[in-house]
Amino acid sequence: MNKAFITDDLFEISKKIDPQWDGHTITIDNFYENAEDIYEWLENQQYPLWKYNPDRETQKNGVEYNDCRLVSRIPHITRRFTQKMDMIYDICRQYFWKGDYDLHDNVYEFNCFQTLKHFDSTLQHFPHIDSKLDTPNELSTLNMIVYLDKEESGGTACYHGEWIKNDESRNLLYPVKDIFELERIIPAKFNRCVIFAGNRIHGAWIDDYNKYSEESGKWRYNHVNFLIPQQ
Repeated sequence: MNKAFITDDLFEISKKIDPQWDGHTITIDNFYENAEDIYEWLENQQYPLWKYNPDRETQKNGVEYNDCRLVSRIPHITRRFTQKMDMIYDICRQYFWKGDYDLHDNVYEFNCFQTLKHFDSTLQHFPHIDSKLDTPNELSTLNMIVYLDKEESGGTACYHGEWIKNDESRNLLYPVKDIFELERIIPAKFNRCVIFAGNRIHGAWIDDYNKYSEESGKWRYNHVNFLIPQQ
């Protein structure tokens, strides 16, 4: 792949999108026009460890799993970028906040995850929230996730339960069913975009960790955005 690329071209949203709404989540399949090129670009990056503290004796990141965050700043906001985000905001306005939105930051941000030891599905990513639990849906920050790995194992879990302190920096994986009731799993599919209210307790869900193991050489890729209602 050429070392130089045009951001707007690589992350071009498909010209024909068909949003689906199930009362909880907006789902848009075949989201990116050039998903294969994005996948190849991701495969050839280096992934910095996320919430990593080398001074902590109980550090699990980099030992039991690699939990990484790849951030690529958008070098220049163009009219093309603004127009495609306005299209996404218009879709969100049909089901959530009716006014203006803004991005949390002008970056392309990817969660990259791989296991270094065996885990079973009783352990899942630490649940969290991105707006307070009592925030009305129409005022909540919206989570926008595009699944970009081809293993398609699991997706995003949403839970019922009381909020607990997020200690994912100490151990990302947690026996979620000991405390939370699983409400639903939003299924992952390559190049699928999902948008849902961040006031729901949620976290990544993996059915088969072997698909994202060091031995397999594969990683779990999510492109994440946060859409902020402007009140």
